[in-house]
Amino acid sequence: MTRARLLQAGTALAVLAAGAGLVRGAPGGGDLFPHAVHERLFPVCESCHAGVFADEPAAAFPQPAHCRHCHDGVRADSVAWTGAAPRVSNLRFSHGQHGRALAAAGEPASCQACHARGGEPARMDVGAATAERCIACHEHSATTHMALPADCSRCHLPLDRVAELSAGRIARFPRPPWHEADDFILTHATTAAPADASCGVCHARQTCERCHANASALAAVMALPQDTRVAQLERGRPAVYPLPAGHAAADWHLAHGTAARAAVGSCANCHTRPSCTACHAGGDGRALALVAQLPPVAPGAAPGVDPARITRGVHGADVRLQHGRLAASGQLDCAQCHARAECSECHAAADSRAFHLPNFVERHAVDVFTGRGECQACHSTDTFCRACHAQAGIASGDMKAAFHDGQPMWVLSHGRAARLGLEACASCHRQSDCVQCHSAAGGWGVNPHGPGFTGRGESRSAASCRLCHLASPPRGSGS
Repeated sequence: MTRARLLQAGTALAVLAAGAGLVRGAPGGGDLFPHAVHERLFPVCESCHAGVFADEPAAAFPQPAHCRHCHDGVRADSVAWTGAAPRVSNLRFSHGQHGRALAAAGEPASCQACHARGGEPARMDVGAATAERCIACHEHSATTHMALPADCSRCHLPLDRVAELSAGRIARFPRPPWHEADDFILTHATTAAPADASCGVCHARQTCERCHANASALAAVMALPQDTRVAQLERGRPAVYPLPAGHAAADWHLAHGTAARAAVGSCANCHTRPSCTACHAGGDGRALALVAQLPPVAPGAAPGVDPARITRGVHGADVRLQHGRLAASGQLDCAQCHARAECSECHAAADSRAFHLPNFVERHAVDVFTGRGECQACHSTDTFCRACHAQAGIASGDMKAAFHDGQPMWVLSHGRAARLGLEACASCHRQSDCVQCHSAAGGWGVNPHGPGFTGRGESRSAASCRLCHLASPPRGSGS
């Protein structure tokens, strides 16, 4: 059997009991036992570790009585060692199997081959074996340990086959570098290797159920066994829902329905029904049918994205100023979330001050004339404006009266008022009202220009002329 296929042979031993390891190494490959001090006493490793390659745990380490032959407190200081404690691991490894495979391949087993600490193997200069030393001999899908492509299950057993591991030991498992990527949570489903159960080496079903609202519908999640130790570690940890790149678009709240109809199962990874019912409380039957496909909130299950977080994303920072346009456009169904009473708190009557600034009624004509406000988004010019102007005595109910403030000859003197503040006129009148009289092409033909106006030699803006004229008048001509 070659080294390349060594790890694939036979049944792996997951629990390295007392005597199953050559040396109890310190973290980083250190040595907890002073091998160098005993180098002259024991010419070969088998002097103390005779049972390692024979799979005999009782003979893998020397008995405390053997140590007391020298460490009796007289010839040498006594020691408190009482024997090797069971060493629990999820490695697919057995010293005995490893030695037999090497022997079958014509390569004698050597402790220094795996446990030497220096570049050149030296007897008694040993420490814990490292993953890099294993990869140096055995084929591995990645160039370094714990790197992509992940193939963890080739060297490690899944958690459910190592019941001796404690929850604390599982919590101390090293975290692969690729788990630290900023987009790991969003991409882990594609970077993991479910075919060889790599995830199951460190994770159980409860790991996924903490965040996945639709865990019961995902085959990869259900393929993982449940584990009470992992459940203990996951208990109380909050679910994490990072914002996907596509969701960051400014118009996502308007376009997400298309994505949901294409793959609502993908939405269910993070969203439960309250994610949608916060906005889609009624109305479109198609939307409600999609909502019904999302998982409900269940006790002990993943909570899904907080609905408050979603509604904050629907409305932009300037929604107070822009909501009228959105409401009028029909792009959002405001009634799905808002009751009419919410609107009437600000827009109940002309004296509502919550939206408009103080004294707005007295000066709103300027905003109307300049177009700074979109009054029609909230107000009806045929009802709201007419009723208010009639009540204020500015115009009669039909808004066609030719006199203001009770002045019967207003029509003959209104030109002066128009020249002083045309914006005020524009709050009620349109250009068509003026050209009924002030048009050279029809009507009464009344000259709209003041006395003495000739149009000759004056510097005029052509754009201003075209407010009334179809084309710029010839230079030097009157109207």
